[in-house]
Amino acid sequence: MTEELIKKIDRINEEFEKRDFFIREDIFELFEQREGLREKLDAIKFKKIEFFTVTDENCVGFTLEDVQVNFFIEFGEDEEGQWYEATAEIISF
Repeated sequence: MTEELIKKIDRINEEFEKRDFFIREDIFELFEQREGLREKLDAIKFKKIEFFTVTDENCVGFTLEDVQVNFFIEFGEDEEGQWYEATAEIISF
């Protein structure tokens, strides 16, 4: 990934952290695995990315022109401590 792309991903993470979602690794993993999303993010100006939160579904996401990415977060706790699982959902318009 290019340095510019990494900076955009970091800025996406910052927007999520403002909403109390700390899923940096999951965001990077998504962009590492999905070349099409990397290309869309690389081609768009950051200010055109729309961010949203769906509190009742424990979801945070963003829109890249004709693609919406949702991260649904499930929290839990076990004998090893607290954990979370992020599930990404990609919707193309």
